[in-house]
Amino acid sequence: MIEMLYQYRKDYQKITMGLFSLVSDLQNIDLVSQEMAWYADKSNRMIYLWKDGHHNWSGLIGIEVQNAQLLIHRLILAPPSRNQENYNQLLDELQSLYPKAKIIGGFETKKICTRWEQTKVHGNES
Repeated sequence: MIEMLYQYRKDYQKITMGLFSLVSDLQNIDLVSQEMAWYADKSNRMIYLWKDGHHNWSGLIGIEVQNAQLLIHRLILAPPSRNQENYNQLLDELQSLYPKAKIIGGFETKKICTRWEQTKVHGNES
């Protein structure tokens, strides 16, 4: 598996801000900065960046750890990478980082997480 998740760190700031700016409700720098500050505010909130098979920064996932659950607040893929297969790959990699945690989607990520769950249940993982 070539794709990988990287936990956010300061030298990924520009990449992270660029990926956050792809979200329709984060269309200006102030909102992106507020979003990043929200994750930095608590140790149970994390941002992971995702590199695709071509080693390009192509995605971001923002999570909040709550007991044995991972709540997915943001799940962002760059336009050329937006497909369920890549969302599944990203969520599979997140699950491997937190093997005992149950991944649940938030309001905006629920459909993607549900589709991912269904591929796991039906054994159609790619």
